[in-house]
Amino acid sequence: MKCRLCGCEEIRIAYQGRIRDGRVGNYYKDDVRMYQCARCGTIWHEDLKEDYEAFYGSEDYRQSLEGTSEIEDFYRMHDGESLEKLRYTGTEVFRNKVTADIGCGGGAFLDYVNTVAKRVIAVEPSRAYRRAMGEKGFTAFPYTEDALKEYRGKVDVVVSFDVIEHVQDPLKFVAEIFQLLSDGGRAFIGTPTGAPVMRELLGADYESFLFSTQHPWVLGRGSFRYIAEQCGIREHRCGFYQRYGLGNLIYWLLNKAPGRHKGYDFITKGLDAHWRADLEASELSDYIVFEFTK
Repeated sequence: MKCRLCGCEEIRIAYQGRIRDGRVGNYYKDDVRMYQCARCGTIWHEDLKEDYEAFYGSEDYRQSLEGTSEIEDFYRMHDGESLEKLRYTGTEVFRNKVTADIGCGGGAFLDYVNTVAKRVIAVEPSRAYRRAMGEKGFTAFPYTEDALKEYRGKVDVVVSFDVIEHVQDPLKFVAEIFQLLSDGGRAFIGTPTGAPVMRELLGADYESFLFSTQHPWVLGRGSFRYIAEQCGIREHRCGFYQRYGLGNLIYWLLNKAPGRHKGYDFITKGLDAHWRADLEASELSDYIVFEFTK
């Protein structure tokens, strides 16, 4: 066996057991092996879906993941994430710029960006969500390769959050984003990490939640370094961000279930901020953003 990303032949089994299939509490019918590359550090599983494009374009995907495909429900669940995404990008990068969001879902983030951007481009395989983007006046395409026909080299800023871990070929995914960018254009690609602290403390209880049928990949700094080299990207960096606080860890330890933004009286803002900052500085955080310039 070779690394599915870089081709290295030094592979180990990082995990073997049940993994999540959609919503929390739903599990795939069979145990699954997660493999890890010794060279680039990428974690992956073999394909468990026959046709990813058809799956992500259907309402079944959102139903299995969130229990609903209604766009108002999407906003209710995801509007609160927009502020965190602006933390990854800053705000000034969007003003008077042509901006594309790859895998934008219902366009919650684009609604905020649209107030300052020159033009927004919504790339989303879901037919229902794409139709909603058109109704808002956004330029919409199902996939980046479709957007390239009209906007190759014309997009100033590309963002894509929580998408690359779903695709069959992350190298192709980044290469197409690079082609979409104008000279000097910037891209921000965010994805969950392997959350090493949570995995070390909780083992299979957490890993069966972290690993998912819909996430063939867990990418890290080494993964993005290899992708950058293959795509000819010279200016790039990885930013590390901790989305969930100390309360989430404690809730997991007590209940073996996600506590998200659970708070406890003894966790002060300072203590929580120190916990997050230390994980980010140590590159042990639960989220990574690959940023590059063309």
